[in-house]
Amino acid sequence: MIARRQTDGFSTLELLVALAILSLGLMALIDFRLSLLQTQSRQLAQAEAIQHEANALALLRQINPAAQPSGRIAIDQSVRLQWDARIIGSYRPQLAWLGRETGYRVARFKVNYAIVEADAAIVRGSVELIGRIGPDGRPTP
Repeated sequence: MIARRQTDGFSTLELLVALAILSLGLMALIDFRLSLLQTQSRQLAQAEAIQHEANALALLRQINPAAQPSGRIAIDQSVRLQWDARIIGSYRPQLAWLGRETGYRVARFKVNYAIVEADAAIVRGSVELIGRIGPDGRPTP
């Protein structure tokens, strides 16, 4: 007589193979989730840097580079704006309505700026601004 093998259920080897396949699938899912979290973190940091840059440019528009050729302003608790301006060309008369000259003179300035967080620049850039001096030759606010 030939002994018959019972085929009901799983053998230990089949169970180990199934667990190995399941663990590979779970590892791939965990790796995918970590990748998504890293991407989300980078995107949040980029969005924050864009917001800081928009705030910095709004602050720079309020500055007369002839009066403040360099300086620092706090944007946030840990973020600050630093700038350094240099004149491009020479001062020219400021024109009023209908082309009449005023007593003021204006010049173009190239302003290099950096947005710094924890002593590391997170954004660098440059922008051109108009600097203005009064009739007495001193910069106006």
